[in-house]
Amino acid sequence: MPSIPSYTLCGELGCKNPKSKFNSFCVEHGGRDAQIYNPKYNANRAKFNAKYNTRQWEALRQRQLSRQPLCVGCQAEGRIVPANVVDHLFPWTHISEQAFYINRFQSLCATHHATKTQLERHGIYRAFGTPYKD
Repeated sequence: MPSIPSYTLCGELGCKNPKSKFNSFCVEHGGRDAQIYNPKYNANRAKFNAKYNTRQWEALRQRQLSRQPLCVGCQAEGRIVPANVVDHLFPWTHISEQAFYINRFQSLCATHHATKTQLERHGIYRAFGTPYKD
């Protein structure tokens, strides 16, 4: 019986390193083998995620989705799709923690948010439209 080929190399173009256990990249290109078991990484991740569980963020998120209820990435492509993610136009982790709430935001669908996040990992920053200006 034929089997599905197992891809054991990193998914980064041209990389010949073996891929990690939890995703398709080697540790050098964002694989999760070393990070999953690193207590320092997990503590930083918990601190990072805690910001999204506050009343202040939830109120800001609701306000943004009321202002821009449609995904600006899909609108740029000529489609109408409801937004369900509020994206920081400038990643607050690269600016400072004070910029978490004082930032420009855009409403995106999950697909466009994932695309933008992947581009940011490679140093490419993208705005899908004109963000709402206060």
